[in-house]
Amino acid sequence: MLSRNEYLTKAIACVAQAGIVLDPQDRAALLTIAQTYLKLADRMGARYERATAHRNQSDQHSENDS
Repeated sequence: MLSRNEYLTKAIACVAQAGIVLDPQDRAALLTIAQTYLKLADRMGARYERATAHRNQSDQHSENDS
């Protein structure tokens, strides 16, 4: 599984390539792929935030137990 930044990098590459491609169907396909990479990046970002929030809550419980 790729990181959020790796998905973003792939999305940017697809958009850049779409700007070069002459065929409208190929351009649309590249932009669709870029959109998919952006959705995956968002999911990875949300997953990271949930993990961080959960970790912070665990840390607070540990501090209260001391």
